[in-house]
Amino acid sequence: MVGRGDDPRPDPKPTGTSASPTATPTSTPTPTPTATPSPTGGELPSDYREVTDVAGFTIAVPDGWDRSESEQGVFYKSSDESSLIQVFTITEPDTAPLASLRAASKTLSGKNPGYEEVSLAETTAPDGASEAVTDDAAELVYAYDSEKLGARRKVIDFAFTAQDGTQYAVLVAGPDAEWPAQRDRLTTVLSRFRPSG
Repeated sequence: MVGRGDDPRPDPKPTGTSASPTATPTSTPTPTPTATPSPTGGELPSDYREVTDVAGFTIAVPDGWDRSESEQGVFYKSSDESSLIQVFTITEPDTAPLASLRAASKTLSGKNPGYEEVSLAETTAPDGASEAVTDDAAELVYAYDSEKLGARRKVIDFAFTAQDGTQYAVLVAGPDAEWPAQRDRLTTVLSRFRPSG
């Protein structure tokens, strides 16, 4: 699927590029991750659960979302596939989060119809993020015309260095008409983020 419009963030390989959310990854769904009890610091919204993913991280995901995994990372998708969460490690050596997202935006602009970079900047961990999410972070917000959905999609791609030194990207996508639901979802996902591998 990489290379076509409506793709998740491109293959996280040492190319300095990133991906855009889109079509269903070409992979077999994997077993459902284990639900774990919430830590004592703060309650999750009633329609979320905390999962420890077999890929080596813990996050909060909406109830009823299905997990799959491909070369582009781990995906959690709504039943109608209009919204998704994508998590992967950034494997490019010596690449800061902002540089990774700048390269992603350049790649995405050539792949996705109607691509618009809304914002790209260094940032800090959002309020409510777990302690594993450091302030070495950047955020790309973009929109594009999803051929699969037949509608405009808006995406937040949040890249950061975790406390263990690993760089991650957490991408949250949904219909443009539902903005800022993506922002709220990202905050909830990151509230439980921690490496677990």
